[in-house]
Amino acid sequence: MTDKGYKRLNIDAEFKTLIRPLRRDEYAQLEANLVLGGCREPIITWHETIVDGHNRYEICNRLHIPYAVQEIEFDSREEAIVWICNNQLGRRNITEETRKYLIGRQYEAEKLVGYRRNTDGHNQYTRSDDLDEIDDPHDMSGKEYRESGRRTANRLGKKYHVSSGAVQKYGKYSEALDTIAEKAPDLVPQILSGNYKISHNNVVALSMMEAEEVQKLSTKIGHGATPFIRYSESRKDFSDEPAMKPGPKPPEIPVIKIMPAFDPDAEVTRLTLTIPSWTSSIERTRVTADLSTVSLAAKDQLESALGLLQSKVQEMIRSIKEDS
Repeated sequence: MTDKGYKRLNIDAEFKTLIRPLRRDEYAQLEANLVLGGCREPIITWHETIVDGHNRYEICNRLHIPYAVQEIEFDSREEAIVWICNNQLGRRNITEETRKYLIGRQYEAEKLVGYRRNTDGHNQYTRSDDLDEIDDPHDMSGKEYRESGRRTANRLGKKYHVSSGAVQKYGKYSEALDTIAEKAPDLVPQILSGNYKISHNNVVALSMMEAEEVQKLSTKIGHGATPFIRYSESRKDFSDEPAMKPGPKPPEIPVIKIMPAFDPDAEVTRLTLTIPSWTSSIERTRVTADLSTVSLAAKDQLESALGLLQSKVQEMIRSIKEDS
C-alpha cells in the first residue's frame, strides 16, 4: 500500500457500473466524513485501475484530501469482476434489483474463470481420464463450459441462499440489463435503484427492442423525478402501432358451455385469505394457553410445526423475490 498522496488512476467503465451509485444524501455524508476525518480507507486498484473507491477518489482529488492506494492482483479481468461483485454484495442497503444483477454478473464471470481453469487441467473437478474430453478453450458451448456453469450456479446458490436456477436466471437478467445499457445508459440506474419497477421477463423483452424504442422509453420516465414508476404505466400510450380498424362482425356461434376464465392469481389469493386465520389462532393460543402446564411433548410438537411453517414462509418469500 502506498503512502497517502495523490495519484492518477484509471477508471474502467464496466467496473464502475458494478459499483452501487450513492444517493445524494449518502454522497454528501461521505464527502463530510472525508473532510472531517481524512481518507482512512485506501483506494483499491488492479494495474492502476480502480476496483473499489471511485467516489472517494473523485471527492479526494476535488477537495485535495490525500489518500493511499492499495494494488491487488488478479489473473484475469473476470477475476477482478468477481471480486468487485463479492465486495458490493457484502454491503448494506443494496436494492433487490442490484443484488440480482451483481449475482448474475458474478455467475457469468466465475463460470468463465472455472472453465479456463478446467481447460488448463488445474481444476480440482477435472479427472485425469476426462482430459481427452475437454473442449476447445475458445468454444463456449461445449460440455466443459456447461459443466462449469452448473457447478458455479450450485456454489453461488448456496452462498446467497437461492436456488441454482435462480442464479442462472440472474445471469440472463444481468446480460439483458447490459444490453439495455448499450441502447439507453440512463435507464439501467433507474432499474437498479428500484425507481423503475419492471419484472424479469419485461427486462429481457426490453433488451430485445430496437434502440430507438428503448431510448424513447428512457426519456419518458426521466431521471428519477417521479419515484416508483411501473413498466405497465410507462408503456401506456407508448406504442406507435396504428389503431385496429373495426372489421365485420364474426358470425355468432351458439354457446354450449362457457368455462370460467383462468385466473393466475387464484392460488395466491386463496393463500393470502387463509393466512389471517393462522395468525389469529397462533395469537389466541399464545395469549390464552398456560404454557407452564402444557406437557413437554405437546410443546415440542407445536415448536416443530411452527419451525416447518417458518421454513415454508421463507421459501415462499424467496420465490416471490426471484420471480419479481
